[in-house]
Amino acid sequence: MRIGTAPINWNNADLPDWRPVIPYERVLAEMREAGYEGTEYGAGFPEDPAKLRADLAAHGLALASTFCWVDLRDERRHGREFAKIMRPASLLSAMGVEELIVALQGTPERLAMAGRVPADGSAGLSEREWAAVADGLHRMAEALRPLHLRLVLHNHAGSFVETRAELDALCRQTDAHKVGLCLDAGHLAYGGAEVLETFRAHRERLHYAHVKDVDAQALARIRRERLGWLDALRRPSGGTPSPNWGGGASTSRASSRI
Repeated sequence: MRIGTAPINWNNADLPDWRPVIPYERVLAEMREAGYEGTEYGAGFPEDPAKLRADLAAHGLALASTFCWVDLRDERRHGREFAKIMRPASLLSAMGVEELIVALQGTPERLAMAGRVPADGSAGLSEREWAAVADGLHRMAEALRPLHLRLVLHNHAGSFVETRAELDALCRQTDAHKVGLCLDAGHLAYGGAEVLETFRAHRERLHYAHVKDVDAQALARIRRERLGWLDALRRPSGGTPSPNWGGGASTSRASSRI
């Protein structure tokens, strides 16, 4: 296992007005200065594999993966969503990466209730939507196979796999040989799950992890004030956005690169 980071810790696409964009070259230099061995792909990174490979090598870094939102609740959207992931997938494959990270895109309503999702499942997917999601993920995994990429699903606040119950449902609905997991400790805590127990329960599917800290007092205040996800990103502690809500360290136990 090797430890990497992600460019969202420098330039957060969820908060484009947070602060001025930090140049790509400076991001790589600071990653290496901080002691990381690699990075996920992110905004501002070159799309040409040769240039990306050279730039990373110049800073002693390897490429880990990248993150893609997908909306698979309706079969009619599947073709569009499959096409959307193939461009980043091709780049990852050319770089010798082994995993592509996806998350099930939520709705404005789910973003607004992040951290407070009703336990009765009333805000979650219907049986028909779960079937569409499972079919979409399985077909997506098959499409990635010729590129030698494994599909891993990321639990995410504001998505349709936020709570422990939703994560368990996802695992029941999908084939473990096709859909692995990228468990995110911070988002598990945000969604109310017991982090270590969840990691242990799903260790057989765990191929990749995002490791983050969470300010418990800030989280309690966010829930008390009923803040939506994007508003919460701006209010971790002291009113200053913190990269710990969106980024953190990344590890992959399946890859020798990161």
